[in-house]
Amino acid sequence: MKKIIKVISLFLIIVVFSEVSYASEYLNNVEFTQKRMDENITWSGKEWITDKYPPQISKNAMEFTDIEENKTVKNRLQNSRYIYVWTGNDYLVYRSDHDYKGYDKQKYLYRLSADFQQILNTYEIPNWINYMEFVDDKIFIATENVFPSVSDGRVLGINSSEFEIYYSYDCDEWTKVDYEDNYYIDMHKVNNKLLIDNYLYSDGDFDKVIYETHYSRPTYKVGEFLCEEDKKNEKKTEDNTVLAFSNDGVYFIYQVIDKKMEGVQDIFVVGDEIVIEDYRYYYTCNKEEVFSQLREKLPNNSVYVKFNGDILGFDEPPIIEDGSTLVPMRFLFEQMRADVVWDSETQTATATIDNKAVTFSIDNVNARINNKPAKMDVPARLVNGKTMVPLRFLLENMGYDVDWDADSRTAIVNS
Repeated sequence: MKKIIKVISLFLIIVVFSEVSYASEYLNNVEFTQKRMDENITWSGKEWITDKYPPQISKNAMEFTDIEENKTVKNRLQNSRYIYVWTGNDYLVYRSDHDYKGYDKQKYLYRLSADFQQILNTYEIPNWINYMEFVDDKIFIATENVFPSVSDGRVLGINSSEFEIYYSYDCDEWTKVDYEDNYYIDMHKVNNKLLIDNYLYSDGDFDKVIYETHYSRPTYKVGEFLCEEDKKNEKKTEDNTVLAFSNDGVYFIYQVIDKKMEGVQDIFVVGDEIVIEDYRYYYTCNKEEVFSQLREKLPNNSVYVKFNGDILGFDEPPIIEDGSTLVPMRFLFEQMRADVVWDSETQTATATIDNKAVTFSIDNVNARINNKPAKMDVPARLVNGKTMVPLRFLLENMGYDVDWDADSRTAIVNS
């Protein structure tokens, strides 16, 4: 059972009324080199593996070993592209290519022996698989219904609809996850939860993540990090590419690449390199040049704010000062629909909701509640250009309840 205790010394920092900006953290410049790659490879969970049968496998993504062909397996899998997922004992294999000639065969999942020489079982699945993830003892798949596009009796290609999520314990019986948004689904495992688009899913519960100025949802899994192309970043120009990285799907940090790409199709890790695939080329850089910065700058043991049921994805991640939690607040003011007046000369803000008003200043523990003197344990601060204030002091004096979930390190705010 989760332990919920009343917050005694929890504080949040609030971004106040400075102009809207993106997260203040950007990675140092990393050089990307244009390359060509002859094979499509993925990480199975055990080794690097090509997407054909028989596959080639590698521990370092550079030197590959050929796997002996089994004709029976070859005839079953045919000349299609596949994703191989290591379960710990064998492989789960599913098609990765959209093929209108064999669209009906995309609704099968194969269990392949560890030596690739025998199909141990064949499972009929609800729809074509886009993503597969293992969480605890469940297998999750994000699917789409694929069907031929026909005109005058001729099959011209394929269409897709009905994007859905299912889970299973054994691949024989699949249970549909009750997820409302079925336009398109990105699904990745993060911190033993599923990030499904901008929802964190665990034990049947969905927590929506609302971002302050961040544009889109994570699309790619790059090693231990989530990643996406950010086309609306403040530093995006016609001559560069901007990537957004996250380790939890809530807080992001950004990488500006001084190369114009024609449209990012995939981002993944191969050996010691990060690979970006666009319509025409592959671009690579040294993995550790990026990962070392991400591990240093992305927060660990993050503090989260759940406001009226939604997790707030602040531009500036929360920090701790003298045992108190400080979280950006500008976005929170928007969620509160508070009226705010900012005096730039005195660096003083007054936030008002209904008949409740709180006034505070930067670096000053003295505040006013409905024009009566009050004192904060921690003063408002200016951090990376963001104005920050204590949450408990601010919200409880404006009529909100604040609780603390110690297990998830989440401040739970309800009106």
